[in-house]
Amino acid sequence: MSRKTTDECKKSLNKNVDLLPVKNDFVFANLFGAKSHKRVLVCLLNAILNGKPHINDITLDPTEYKKTSPDGKTVRLDIAATSDDGTVLHIEIQTQDEGNIGDRASFYQAVLREDELKESQDYSDIPNIISIWIVAEPVTERKSCCHEIVSMYKDNGVDPIEIASEKMRQFIIELTKLEATPKRFVNDMFEVWIRFIRDPETIPAEFLNIPEVKEAMDRLTYMSADPEIRAEYKARIREMNRIRAGQTVKYKEGLAKGANEKAVAVAKTMLKHGDDIDYISLVSGLTVDEIKKLNNNIAG
Repeated sequence: MSRKTTDECKKSLNKNVDLLPVKNDFVFANLFGAKSHKRVLVCLLNAILNGKPHINDITLDPTEYKKTSPDGKTVRLDIAATSDDGTVLHIEIQTQDEGNIGDRASFYQAVLREDELKESQDYSDIPNIISIWIVAEPVTERKSCCHEIVSMYKDNGVDPIEIASEKMRQFIIELTKLEATPKRFVNDMFEVWIRFIRDPETIPAEFLNIPEVKEAMDRLTYMSADPEIRAEYKARIREMNRIRAGQTVKYKEGLAKGANEKAVAVAKTMLKHGDDIDYISLVSGLTVDEIKKLNNNIAG
């Protein structure tokens, strides 16, 4: 079969639109989290979980978990679902490495675990909880693209490393590392979906012979051509840019504050040793007036 690109397929369907990026959280959630297209999410989950467990059906759940204390954090998931065997699943997609994927995944799981245990239940009744984090940038030093994390007994010099519990499982999937992963470690559908999420414009046309992938492509094409959805997508991009700009400003302010505190500490030490104010200014970077005020405060 010839390997037409999906762009050629879209033209043949008179749907020549620029596809929205699946890696965007708004697009991902609306594509895989649609109730009318549950089998697309089921297919994706089975490709990732590879039969452990095999999912036949899911129920989509609320994606926001309210904070339980005034100074707590509210958790908002991209997709939340419960499978037919009672497994609780949440799926997140991240476009940037913020350096805290592991910690965030653990926190989200803790919130889910607390929410799932009812007052009359025993701790053994906690359902299996699986969190899946799909990331567009490398976030680990590991070479493969898919990593599963469970509770483990560490080597204590006597007993071997072994699994303690699989009640809470985390998957971290790094989209950029698919080609570096030996074929024997990924199933065919896993590769199909990772390539689709990474860049649906360039997937081979034969992928569209898979009903769930064809359904996902049709929905993505529809979403991409819908003016209201595109407007929401652009609004989401603007909001994320605003948040990141604010984080950058805070980061720079933090660096500046730290540098100033260090300069003040150096100046105070030099003043106590009786060094010349002009020399202190040269070493610390503070102005002469700032150093004089420090000196007055020390003397006072």
